[in-house]
Amino acid sequence: MMKSNNLYNISTLIYKMIVYNLRIIFANKFIWFLAGSILFYMGLSVIYVFDVDVPNMKDLYGVFLFSGLLLVFYPSAFGIQNDQDARTIEILFGIPNYRYKVWLVRVLLIFVIAFLIMVVFTFVSSVLIVKFRFVNMTAQIMLPVIFLGLMAFMLSTIIRNGNGTAVLMIIFGLIFMILSDSLRKSQWNIFLNPYDLPYDLNETTWAIITLKNRIILITGSIIFLLSALYNLQKREKFM
Repeated sequence: MMKSNNLYNISTLIYKMIVYNLRIIFANKFIWFLAGSILFYMGLSVIYVFDVDVPNMKDLYGVFLFSGLLLVFYPSAFGIQNDQDARTIEILFGIPNYRYKVWLVRVLLIFVIAFLIMVVFTFVSSVLIVKFRFVNMTAQIMLPVIFLGLMAFMLSTIIRNGNGTAVLMIIFGLIFMILSDSLRKSQWNIFLNPYDLPYDLNETTWAIITLKNRIILITGSIIFLLSALYNLQKREKFM
């Protein structure tokens, strides 16, 4: 009986924590980024559906990637500032193991929501536009989305200002876009499109480059997350 009560209390606590953080994530301007992501996807999808030339996975990857980045951009870059503006960060810092009980849950929810929405996008495209394995496509999309989302989260813990974080992320993205041609076949290209096989490379070489790129993105994401959580322990910087 005692164990069942403990499990019930833990499950209730987890449920309330998830609901609370979902309200925070969907508050303020996130709904506009969500709407922008959906409208961007729907607009290009309609064009592709009625296009005479059948689009390929290379083209769709870019659409999905931009849509995914729109979903995680605002909550990752502005989350800390929103807590400060709402005066809730003082309360959050009073919770033991703050980084694990609050922000880690929130970060996970951000990417789970993005993943579920991207699954819907890719599934619809695989039915209406061109057949492809939508789960694999979603997984490929989420790696750079998580990488950039966690980078924005880490920068927000250093800058502690959403606008400043957004500016830095835009500059960073523009630099990589300018260098996109030079880095097109490089494993260090965060925007590497695994479905865009260069004409002068064979499939085996491209698969190796893509694998190394994904390992770099995963490693970078882990480093960004740990750095952000470590920065959040420095209470004096946020109070």
